[in-house]
Amino acid sequence: MPGPIADEQERVADSPFVAKVRHLRIHAASRELALPDGSWDLLFVRRGDGPAMVIQTGQITAPVVVEHEAGDELLSIAFRGEVYLPRSPGRVMRGRGVVCPVEEDGRFRLGEERFEIPRFDNAEQLVAALARRGVLERDPVVQRALQGASQRLDERSVQRHFAEVAGVGLKAMQQIARAHEAARQLRLGLAASQVAAGLGFTDQAHLTHSLKRLLGQTPREIASGGDVTRAAMR
Repeated sequence: MPGPIADEQERVADSPFVAKVRHLRIHAASRELALPDGSWDLLFVRRGDGPAMVIQTGQITAPVVVEHEAGDELLSIAFRGEVYLPRSPGRVMRGRGVVCPVEEDGRFRLGEERFEIPRFDNAEQLVAALARRGVLERDPVVQRALQGASQRLDERSVQRHFAEVAGVGLKAMQQIARAHEAARQLRLGLAASQVAAGLGFTDQAHLTHSLKRLLGQTPREIASGGDVTRAAMR
């Protein structure tokens, strides 16, 4: 039998700025669906023996196809929704990917600052350096909104501020989180009708539409264990 398409590692980061750190080593040409998850990423990509590329991505609100070639190596740092770069906030980065310059000594440039490319096991050191130099910040208004805490600002101001910092509105972020929770429950064996009722979807058709739009799969596909996040290219 053929071996795995990729070796994958993923872990929770020991940093209040980071949602997760992921490493992929690709063995065969493949394509992957990058799914909306309420995070934006810093990607460190090396294709074969070529030089490293560093890409800053923004929030996405629909699945995006990413193609890989055999020999590719990818490290991603996914940042929490309240974390942003003041020089390029979420509103500017939504749906975009920007390549950061990599210099001859192997360091990459983010804004006016230069940083070493991290490894899977020390990504927190880079994040700490980004925060220490003021390149990376956490927004308290967005953080409180995600926690459901009260705000001094009125609701409209909170919504505008949230979209400026995060790149998507609070409602969109909540819909993304609800879709992932629905998928989790479906994989545990709950019926689609139960999931729809328990999570506040209007009906089962609403659940199906939401999961297809945000995660690229129907409830039946998710419940059956189908994984379209990575499939071999033909």
